[in-house]
This record gives sequence, C-alpha cells and structure tokens, in this order.
Amino acid sequence: MSRAGARVGVSTYFRYDGETVEVVEMAATTAGNEVALKDSRGRILRLSLKELLFSDRAAVIPNESGPGAGDLEQIASVVLGQLDEPERRKVLDRAGHVREVLTGFRSGTPELAREGEPRSEYAPALPLEARHNAKAAEPG
Repeated sequence: MSRAGARVGVSTYFRYDGETVEVVEMAATTAGNEVALKDSRGRILRLSLKELLFSDRAAVIPNESGPGAGDLEQIASVVLGQLDEPERRKVLDRAGHVREVLTGFRSGTPELAREGEPRSEYAPALPLEARHNAKAAEPG
C-alpha cells in the first residue's frame, strides 16, 4: 500500500458527498478537531476533521500536482522498498559514494565519520570538481 500526503487547512478543497467544498475554518474543540466547510451555494457544514479525512464520503482535491495512482513511474520510496537485500546494499553503497564526494564523509556528516575520514582526496576543503575527479579515477 502506498500513501500520499496533502496539506489540509483553510482553503483546501474536498469532494464531499459528490459536491465540491472548501475548508473555511478549523477549530480545536473539547470533542476534537473540527472543520467548517463551505459549499458552492455558501452553506456551511461543520464536521470532525477525522470524519473528513477518513470517510468514504470525502476526498481531497489537491491544489498541486504530485504522485498519483495513475502515474507511469512510481515514487522512489515504492521502488526502493521493493529491492532485495543485495540490491539494497548496492544502492546504499552508491549513496555513500555520492555523499563522500559531496561532503568528504560517506555518512554525509563529520559527526558520523568513519575511521580515516575524510580521505585526503575527498577533503571538504578541496573543490567539488577535484573530489569528483578523484572518485572517477578509483578502480571498481
């Protein structure tokens, strides 16, 4: 199962019971978080945020494009989650190389430096181009 996210707040649009509604107010109450929705005729409907987000009667209308179920390509987390262990290790190793070229450290940070890091050819004081060329010249 994949999940996608959308910001929910004032000015977010939903389809609710087949009608387009806009969130015009959000409030924390003793009963929980509530939203006020305005329909196309200006009528206001109040309901719990939980009902809005988890009901089969409602669906968010995103105001920005993003990953969707009909996309030809899958988002990275889905693809990476399907890798077997040898493939996963290979990707992690390559990511370490990229971080080392960019920062001088395979972890990407001096706080998690391995013994001998940064290697002289990847020292953060070197220009990025010199570090990249050193990585390209390595065997393997």
